[in-house]
Amino acid sequence: MEIVQREKLIIYLKNMKHERHIRKYGHIIYSNKKCKYVYMYVNNDRVDDIVNKLSKLKYVTDISGSPYKHLKKVYDKEKHEWF
Repeated sequence: MEIVQREKLIIYLKNMKHERHIRKYGHIIYSNKKCKYVYMYVNNDRVDDIVNKLSKLKYVTDISGSPYKHLKKVYDKEKHEWF
């Protein structure tokens, strides 16, 4: 079994009733009705295609990628230690 690399997209909508329309593009893991956004996982090889399709929809206001891949994951020891 091969592990498929996925990427999280944050999609902002004009109205939350359109959430059911974008389910066909990926797997929705979280939706916030107050701020009108959806977290969605899509396959890494189809990200560009899906972002282009979603950006053309009239009820999508903004699309951003997950900031996790840009975070520093390995920390060196600090110059000063408290203990």
